[in-house]
Amino acid sequence: MPHVTNYAAAYATGLLLARRVLTKLNLADKYQGNSQVDGNDYNVEALDDGPHPFRAFLDVGLRRTTTGSKLFATLKGACDGGLDVPHSDRRFVGYDEEGKKGDAETLRKYIFGGHVGDYMKLLADEDESKFNRQFSAYLKAGLKADDLQAAWAKVHKAIRADPAPKLTTKKVPQAQKRYRSQKKSLAQRRDTVKQKKAASKARKAAAGGADDE
Repeated sequence: MPHVTNYAAAYATGLLLARRVLTKLNLADKYQGNSQVDGNDYNVEALDDGPHPFRAFLDVGLRRTTTGSKLFATLKGACDGGLDVPHSDRRFVGYDEEGKKGDAETLRKYIFGGHVGDYMKLLADEDESKFNRQFSAYLKAGLKADDLQAAWAKVHKAIRADPAPKLTTKKVPQAQKRYRSQKKSLAQRRDTVKQKKAASKARKAAAGGADDE
C-alpha cells in the first residue's frame, strides 16, 4: 500500500500495535482478536484457564473526540487485534446518535477504504487532472478504486502473519571527522602573546620610520 493516513490506515495501525504488543508478551496465540472484520463492535474475552488479556486505556490527549475520528479507527484496530481497551462504539464512524446504534456495514466500508474508493471514482469523473495528482501514489502502485478492499485485507493478513518490525536498509550517514587544534600549555600561550606584541611593536616602528622619511 502507498503511504496513506486515512481511516483504513489508522485501523491497520491499531491492528499492528495490538499484534506487536501481544507477540512481545507471548499472548498472540491466546488472544488472536477478531479476524472476521465485519464492522461489529468487538471486546476480547478473558480465557477461563489462562492469562488475562492485555488491558490498555485510550489517552486522547488534546485530540477532538468527534464521531468518525481516525483516533477511534486506531482504537477499533487495537480491539480487533486482541487488546482489551474499554470503550463504547459511539465514536465509530456510522454511529447513529438518534437510534443509539452503530452501523456495522458503514464501519466495515471505512475500515477497508470503501469511502476512498468512492471518492476516487467521483474525482476521476469530475476532474481527471486532480485525480491523477491526488492519487498518484495509488496509480503508481497499480491500485484502482475497486482494488482497495482486497488490498487492505491483504495488509491485515500480513500484519497478523508477521507483526514484527522490519529492519531498515537505509544507510546511516557517517559522522564527519572534526580536526581540532591541540590545546596549548600556559607557557605556549604566553609565548604566543609575547610574539604578537613583538610583531605589533615592529609594525609600529616600521610605520614610524616611514613617516620620518
